[in-house]
Amino acid sequence: MEKLTLLISLTLLPLFSVFSQVETIKRIEFELKEGFASHDLAKFDDNGILFYSKSTDKKGKTRQWKIEQYSTDLELLDTKFIEIPSKQFLDETYSNTTDLYLFFSDKKATYSLFKINAKTLKIEKVIGSFPPKVNVNEIRVIDDYVYFDANIKRAPMLFSLNIKTGKQNLIPITLSGYNPKDLIIEDVQVMDNSKEVLVYINAYMKGSHDIFILRFNNEGEKKSTTNLTENQDMKLSSISASFIEKGVYLYTGTYSKRSSTSSQGVYLCKTVNDEVKFIKFYNFLEFDKFLSYLPEKKQAKINAKKQKKKAQGKELEINYLMVSHDIMLINGTYLYVGEAYYPTYRTETYTSYVNGKPVTRTRTVFDGYQYTHATIVGFNQQGEKLWDNTFEMWPSYKPYFRKKFITSSIEDDRKLNLLFSSRSEIKAMTFFSNGEVSKEEVYSFIETGSEKDKVKYSNSNLEYWYGKYFLAHGRQLIKNKEEAIGNKKREVYFINKITYK
Repeated sequence: MEKLTLLISLTLLPLFSVFSQVETIKRIEFELKEGFASHDLAKFDDNGILFYSKSTDKKGKTRQWKIEQYSTDLELLDTKFIEIPSKQFLDETYSNTTDLYLFFSDKKATYSLFKINAKTLKIEKVIGSFPPKVNVNEIRVIDDYVYFDANIKRAPMLFSLNIKTGKQNLIPITLSGYNPKDLIIEDVQVMDNSKEVLVYINAYMKGSHDIFILRFNNEGEKKSTTNLTENQDMKLSSISASFIEKGVYLYTGTYSKRSSTSSQGVYLCKTVNDEVKFIKFYNFLEFDKFLSYLPEKKQAKINAKKQKKKAQGKELEINYLMVSHDIMLINGTYLYVGEAYYPTYRTETYTSYVNGKPVTRTRTVFDGYQYTHATIVGFNQQGEKLWDNTFEMWPSYKPYFRKKFITSSIEDDRKLNLLFSSRSEIKAMTFFSNGEVSKEEVYSFIETGSEKDKVKYSNSNLEYWYGKYFLAHGRQLIKNKEEAIGNKKREVYFINKITYK
């Protein structure tokens, strides 16, 4: 049986600062290696959370997954189990404001899709097989339809699945004048406000490179096509949309002057009824405080190079990788938040055999992304930069995929609250729409609820939940010398409910 430990403080556990603005309301722990693994959760505002994990034991040709429903007070309300074929693995998860979707598949292209309602714990299931030679990636959901970006022999497709009926649909992605093999899906984004699916296409032709946006309704019918970069020299490295009002979208991301995985700046683009009203590009070095996280000598060296280039009538470029958040509109100001990171590598040794003799060799392997700093920029409604700020962030672990570590909430349409973990601390920052920083605080916190515990390892996430509440959750290895013999160390999945005032 899986062991659940509940830790509640009679007085709130403060994340200590002179302001005492951040408090841990409650914490629960799940002992690992107790029959279940692959723990994770999905949050649903005031409908609480769904916590899911898989059984480490197979039951014949099936394996169980456990779904636990918790209230906003982190009280267990209900538990249900689902069974999947033992050869299927969890490929994709997706959640919106009401439901959790778990998608399982195997090497033979058979799949099981589960939809779990956060409020009632009602479970719907769809099983099937993909069409021959179809490869799919990443799940998105809008209404009763699940969408995947897909391809057949390098030709891009949208694959849709109706949850109610199980009906499948392959939607070819085509552009007039382009060979389908010259089109690559950059991303797919569902827009809940407008009930639309946006497909971003990298289109290549005779050395040119453009980004097109194909707009579909929720049933997969194409409504429009827009070339976002027509007559532009810049290459968009990333893109995401924010719905402003009917027919009006704001797009943002990073760009490069060359086709590159890195980027040299941030862009902002506005479309009205599929017509580009403006697209503006900002070199990272145009941001007044972009280098502020660096040592002063390093800043001075880069600024000297910048001035030298400027005197030559040129522009200095520095390359960064950046995860962009969707644009937020606060008090008439568009706010952009981006998190900078770089890939890290390590050298490992291995042994191979040549003519029956062992030979030791070395190889370089990817070791995750190290995040270093974040930038926030304010723009007016014409896309002109008003202000910017940059601050250090150094998460406690390096993910093997791009992710957003900063969680945000908008307060009274006047302020943007940012909360994130950096090294062994939690940092809280609040910005007004004019760029003024109203709060900037750092908290050292009791992670486990006991001063006798020493956290030896932590891999955690910090996410906005609802109201003024956040969730900190993840894995920890904890040591407590005062525990009984055999219980001095525990490895847990923890969930902390945190408030930020």
